[in-house]
Amino acid sequence: MKTSKIKQSAEKIRSLDKKTKIILVAGLAGMGLILFSEFIPSKNKNVESTAESAAYYSDDETEQYKQQTEKELKEILEKIDGVGECEVMVTLEGTTEYIYAENLSEYTDTDGEKSSNKHENEVVMIEQDGTKQALVRKIVKPQITGAVIVCEGGGDLKVNERVIKAVKAALNLSSGKICVEGKINK
Repeated sequence: MKTSKIKQSAEKIRSLDKKTKIILVAGLAGMGLILFSEFIPSKNKNVESTAESAAYYSDDETEQYKQQTEKELKEILEKIDGVGECEVMVTLEGTTEYIYAENLSEYTDTDGEKSSNKHENEVVMIEQDGTKQALVRKIVKPQITGAVIVCEGGGDLKVNERVIKAVKAALNLSSGKICVEGKINK
């Protein structure tokens, strides 16, 4: 039954005029090229995989940045007179952002009275250790939006004021985004 349908389809194709056959063959060839192109690696896939890996590293780097900031702030605050042992938590907005170097190209096509401008952005790729990577132009760290400090001397207004002043200077935060509380000793 299937072979008879195939034979019928083949007979229909043979009966078509020459132009229709050419169009049919060109269409099938086009679909074949599109299918074949999926198996050829492209530059864009490298850029996409670089962007995906950057997102993964970005989250990891953001957490490392947060922990490093908390550690450094804790160490400096514990040196202030009256603070004693303390715990620090900072809040961040966003994640680490990578800005990649790009080659910008601008083309102007003039055809009689019409002209069109074309802009192309291409990420600059470098080879490092045998692998291609996007060239990072700038790394933007997330913004620190608040801080909570719990310390032994947090109940004393003078100590509290000194801690807020130090955190304001270290993190460039306003007083309203800094909370200092006394630590309960058990």
